[in-house]
Amino acid sequence: MKFFVLSKNKLKSIAVLCCMAILFSCKNDLKSLQQMNVIHKFPQGEVFNFRLVYTDSTKVVAIITSPQNRDFSNQQFPYWEFPEGVKVDFFDNKNNQNTVQAKYGIIYNNSQMVELRDSVVLTTFDGKKLETSQLFWDQKQDWVFTEKEFVFTDSIKGTLTKGVGMDFDKEFSTVKAHKTTGILAIEDKENQE
Repeated sequence: MKFFVLSKNKLKSIAVLCCMAILFSCKNDLKSLQQMNVIHKFPQGEVFNFRLVYTDSTKVVAIITSPQNRDFSNQQFPYWEFPEGVKVDFFDNKNNQNTVQAKYGIIYNNSQMVELRDSVVLTTFDGKKLETSQLFWDQKQDWVFTEKEFVFTDSIKGTLTKGVGMDFDKEFSTVKAHKTTGILAIEDKENQE
């Protein structure tokens, strides 16, 4: 019977070859690594044909409707998502109805911020209409704003304003447009007296 005697150099060479074979046999592509780092979020609840009526002292303040609502209040930063669109009808003290619609909406519960995206249209009972691609509503401050392009139409005054960036209170009594162009009606107080 013959025995093979390996020198230290040959033994080291075999060990290095085995380690290299193991290292090169592992396949690490970028997509696989990225998938391993993705944290999957699952909603706590999901509602179809969603309808929620907000009341204050038995008076209807707002009605939210959506084909789908996903409740992520089980997350570290809780939110409600409306991936199939959302419509909100607001009612003022005189029961006048204002409406806002969007193809996507999200309500951040802790910060009380509402974000609407994609074909956002806000219409008021008195003929005002705002169209934009994104709109935020700060519920704490009762302030609405966008930094995106917008078109604001006032059918009663006959004005059409286009621009980028606008913020206002929910009654449209205080409006600040950042960069504007368009047709504006300016009242001449000297001729009215």
